[in-house]
Amino acid sequence: MEERLRLGDPADVGRLLREERFRVDHPFRVSRRIFGASTLDLEGSEHRKRKRGWWTGFGKQWAGSVTVQEMVDSAVADGFARARASNDLLQGCVYIPNRIVLDLLDLPEVDPIEHYESLKPVLRTLGGLPEADECVAQAKDYIQRVVRDVTVPWFSDLPDDARLAELALFLVAGAETTVVALEVLTSAWWNDADAVTDDVRSAGSGSVVMRLLTQDAPLGLTTRYASRDVFIDAVGQIPRGALIEVDLASASLQSGTGETDDRRVVQSFVFGAGAHRCPGDRLAMLEAQAYLEGLLDLDASEYAPVAAAEPRPSTFRHLPWQALERTTNSHAGTPGERRLRDA
Repeated sequence: MEERLRLGDPADVGRLLREERFRVDHPFRVSRRIFGASTLDLEGSEHRKRKRGWWTGFGKQWAGSVTVQEMVDSAVADGFARARASNDLLQGCVYIPNRIVLDLLDLPEVDPIEHYESLKPVLRTLGGLPEADECVAQAKDYIQRVVRDVTVPWFSDLPDDARLAELALFLVAGAETTVVALEVLTSAWWNDADAVTDDVRSAGSGSVVMRLLTQDAPLGLTTRYASRDVFIDAVGQIPRGALIEVDLASASLQSGTGETDDRRVVQSFVFGAGAHRCPGDRLAMLEAQAYLEGLLDLDASEYAPVAAAEPRPSTFRHLPWQALERTTNSHAGTPGERRLRDA
């Protein structure tokens, strides 16, 4: 396999995400093999055309509507209820984003947890974890069956193949990034619930969400290739065709706390930048704020994590936990003294 460069300096990452010479339209990308030619993997006029559909659907007016807020509040309440029933707080992180995506696609009869399990092989592949080809193929078939049943007018101005690719992207990546974001918030709360509570009270949930996600970005890596020879100070000359891993997590962490009123600066690299900036960031923020506020009503000392059997993925950066179970005993000591119990 061709060796790839990895760049994580904020200035370099900003160039990689914004400059036209660094592109995404390359057949090596896993996302293209999963979804087909979606907005995520296209450049130029076709990318702009499809991105307009996303911006129209997830714009500021839409995200600020009472209908959307009520939908988010309902999903968050149901997610906490599902977490209580399963005795695993992380189940709420899975339930909430998938319930919202399924509702937006008018698929209320699909159970979010069962749906997520059907997606798992694809999600693992996108996250950089090993998965059997047969399992990935079955998950891709499931995705195609689901999106073919969608009748809502999302992306209705696109040809059939293009519309299915965008719906598949929304169904999978649109939920998965938020699943990981909610897990990150859960981890920060569990490790120091008092500090998170005080921060929310003093700065507001939106500011705290962005600070926590900046410190621990849910999406760790994306990929670009050089469409022509280019020079970057950190590595020197990069030849045309070179593949570059863009370390969003490092760039985000180095970029600071994001305490500013400028939305583009606040989001740091958590939601990307440039033409490929996440079009669903407003919806993700609504979910994250409502979820974080719900966490503050719980007692972190009543929960204990169960360590995952695999390392943290490099792309969709799920916690190194497979569950956060409610226990009858408090986990004693200061946040720094807490340790994961054996799986």
